[in-house]
Amino acid sequence: MNYRGQWGGKIASGEEMWWTEPDYRLRRNAWARFWFRVDVRQHFLLRFWKKAGVVKPGRVIDYGCGSGGTTLNFAAVLGQTITGYDIFPTQLQIAREFSEHPELKDLNCRFELLGERGRIPVPDASVDVIFSLDVLGHVPHIPDTLQAFSTALRPGGSVVLFTESTYSPDDRSLAARLAAEGFDMTDAVPEHVSLFPREKLEQFFTEAGFDVLERYSANVGHFLFFPKDYVLMFRRSQGGMSASIRKWKLFASLWNALSRIAPFYPWPFQVLRLGLTHLFGRQAYGTGYFYHLRKK
Repeated sequence: MNYRGQWGGKIASGEEMWWTEPDYRLRRNAWARFWFRVDVRQHFLLRFWKKAGVVKPGRVIDYGCGSGGTTLNFAAVLGQTITGYDIFPTQLQIAREFSEHPELKDLNCRFELLGERGRIPVPDASVDVIFSLDVLGHVPHIPDTLQAFSTALRPGGSVVLFTESTYSPDDRSLAARLAAEGFDMTDAVPEHVSLFPREKLEQFFTEAGFDVLERYSANVGHFLFFPKDYVLMFRRSQGGMSASIRKWKLFASLWNALSRIAPFYPWPFQVLRLGLTHLFGRQAYGTGYFYHLRKK
């Protein structure tokens, strides 16, 4: 299909393309569902979803659904109809085509265009859960988006999200130290327009009328699990490197090579990452967080 695998950047129409596609095995393959749940991102979003207490068929939307793969995967695992909303018609058309697949058609997922200024075109206070991944860092004004969430949600409704962020003042992680020396992982995605440290994000949440029920960093042990990201960052860098940076560049290259010959890669790494995130993720800093918010 056109645009398959494109993550970021613009297509000929000027629209951004954020490609996700459904895993059609999820309806019939228990092993596929198990590994879907073990993935850190999906694990914590499913955890929050369960705590949100949605009674099927509750009204659930995916805000910023892209090409719909993530929407349909969660709908398949949860057995829950989800309506996806986005601002890019091409992605919505792709999502509609995916939703017509025989394995997914009975989920009755729909994909619709957002209104002006990101407004969700539903009656006020009619939504049980808003689900959103990789969106807040790409909107021009986060308070406007959170206001759209608040308007659509019923009192006590939940927001289940993953959002990108930037470094907090107290962040002493390797990524933050490298960024201070000019090697910033967040520069790899130029479409980010609204990156804030978690303290500012949580201020936005409070001001919009949300309580933060749970938060986990997505970056616990980041270097251990994603050495290839550091290899690419160092490779693309045009600046000079100190002795300490050259050491990390070499270490990243070696660990990237070694990690790929580990038995059954990447399954043991997924399980280890999940365990470490449960142990340390509540307090750890990062450039991305999983949040469960509740409307007051």
